Amino acid sequence: MEERRLLLAVALSLLVLTAYQFLFPTAPAPRRPAPGPSAAPSAAPTVAVRPAPAGVAAAGVTARPTAAPPVAQVADERERRVELQGEQVTVAFSNRGARLVSWQLKRFRDAKGRPEEMVQNVPGGPRALDVETGDADVDPRLRDALFQPSAEVVTLGPSGEAELRFEWAEGDLEATKTLRFQAPGYLVHVAVDVKRGKRPLPAKVVWGPGVGNATAEEMEVQGYHAPQGVLDGPRGVERVVPDKMGPVRMVSDVRWAGVESTHFAALWVPPLVPGTVELRAIELPAGEDGRKRLGVGAAVPVNPGENALLFVGPKDHTLLSRLDHDLAAVVPVGEWIGPIVVPLMALLRWVHGWVGNYGWSIVVLTVLINVLMAPLRHYSIANGIKMAKLSPEMRVIQERYRKVPALDPKRQEMQEEIAALYARHGMSMSTQMLVGCLPLLLTMPFLIAFYRVLQVAIELRGASFLWIPDLSQRDPLFITPVLMGISMFVMQRMTPTAMDPGLNLYWLSSNLCSVVQQAVTLRIIASHDERAQRKERRRQ
Repeated sequence: MEERRLLLAVALSLLVLTAYQFLFPTAPAPRRPAPGPSAAPSAAPTVAVRPAPAGVAAAGVTARPTAAPPVAQVADERERRVELQGEQVTVAFSNRGARLVSWQLKRFRDAKGRPEEMVQNVPGGPRALDVETGDADVDPRLRDALFQPSAEVVTLGPSGEAELRFEWAEGDLEATKTLRFQAPGYLVHVAVDVKRGKRPLPAKVVWGPGVGNATAEEMEVQGYHAPQGVLDGPRGVERVVPDKMGPVRMVSDVRWAGVESTHFAALWVPPLVPGTVELRAIELPAGEDGRKRLGVGAAVPVNPGENALLFVGPKDHTLLSRLDHDLAAVVPVGEWIGPIVVPLMALLRWVHGWVGNYGWSIVVLTVLINVLMAPLRHYSIANGIKMAKLSPEMRVIQERYRKVPALDPKRQEMQEEIAALYARHGMSMSTQMLVGCLPLLLTMPFLIAFYRVLQVAIELRGASFLWIPDLSQRDPLFITPVLMGISMFVMQRMTPTAMDPGLNLYWLSSNLCSVVQQAVTLRIIASHDERAQRKERRRQ
């Protein structure tokens, strides 16, 4: 039985094989032509291969990626300094990495009389205008590459533009950085293009780790703050100190963002406004006290074909107001007090145009403000004297009704007596509060506004006055604080003395004017009372 089943299985197998050979015959091998006696061996035949569908690999075949052809090498033969010379700025680069090494403002001077330097170079740290792709292989090559500059020295005219271009290519990597400066040199359009194997790479351009180089004397002045992040976003202007920023903070929907110090700023305007800018807290070498320090940087993404706008310069409200993107908002003139601060700054400059010295300009402007406010102060002083005269009688009336409950009808009698007392002294209860508070309400905004002017006016930085070399720094001899303290003692007021000489000078001038005003008003009132007494004697 088993043998019969085995024979049947073999017979069926032979039948299937025979049918397969009949239905699917094997194709005959092609004949090769016989080579002639002098013919060279024929080349391997070219086989056309139909590309496989995406995601499908041919069986038994390993796909090899096609290497991109190397780009033509572009590089400088040595490291060199590349400069842009303008009327207001001198900007210097190293062609190694096309990295910024100096950005000097000729209009402003440091403690040694040199042009103010905006770049903070930290050994081993980031450099301003560095290009980053986020690729750990690409970025070090870009920083060490010897870029070929379009020129070694470029001149920026008083009302024109100047372009500086850096190019480099090696192997499969190529990069271009283009900077187009606008006169007077505080604005520059920045474009970058980095490709690897002809494929564009995402790129960011960095500013940091700060802006400006404050001296120890500047740091001691009230109102000084270390470089910090600043941005103009949906909620208006925001300021962020490095300690609260975190390693990286992406801010979106901003008109501009960057780094600011007390007097200077470096602000990015993204290619598309509103756009995205990245703020960074950057670790700096420890100071002399050994404490850890943090700087702040800002990076803006720039795609091929795009330009980011960078402002580097003074926080000069007049200068920034002439630029687009509301960059003047970086100057903290104040929201509600700003409409007074801005005209006062213009008035201070106007007075300086006539006087020629900002110290004396502060004195003159203070006197002008006090002259305008003199009538209000006169009424305020006169009202205070009247109140002092009726105060004893007022206390007698109040003492008489001291034990009367607040809701007792007799309280109405007290109000009637007080009204009669006011009438005898030529005063009105209904207008007394207004007369007493109105002068203060009208003069206080101007006081606060002028105080703010002297804090934010960039013109005071480096301006000298008599023995004071810089009105934005403290008085080296402490004379203005002492004089201010004496004037405050005379006026029986108190005010902090740890202010810069500009503010001290303002307070001194204002207090001297107040002393004169007080004396004049008292003399006028005394003369009026004397005449009234003479008339009263004549009637008797």
